[in-house]
Amino acid sequence: MKNRLTKLGLIGLVLAMAMTLAFLSAFVERTGPQLAQYGNLCGPAATDPCYKPVLKGGFPVAYLLDAPGVSRERQLAFVEDHLSPAGLILDVAVYFVTLLIALFVARGRSLSTDCP
Repeated sequence: MKNRLTKLGLIGLVLAMAMTLAFLSAFVERTGPQLAQYGNLCGPAATDPCYKPVLKGGFPVAYLLDAPGVSRERQLAFVEDHLSPAGLILDVAVYFVTLLIALFVARGRSLSTDCP
């Protein structure tokens, strides 16, 4: 019973760490290839829409996308910009699996060094 609770506690800790890493990965910003309209004074007659690459945040999958006209241009914020739940869930899953593998490798090494 105690062993089962220890495993559940470790999985809960790894899940919390994965969620933290996924949220912190929003600071990894990049642009494109998606385009968004950032104005309407482009072209020779200044009547065409202006398109620029969209600023995105999140790693390895971008889950936070800049919303031009709603938020400050070229700055990401969870409240104002578009949040892609699928991208966020995928980021959490990638970090969760990576941390679990690292935990199993670390525990396997510690068990092998304990044995004579």
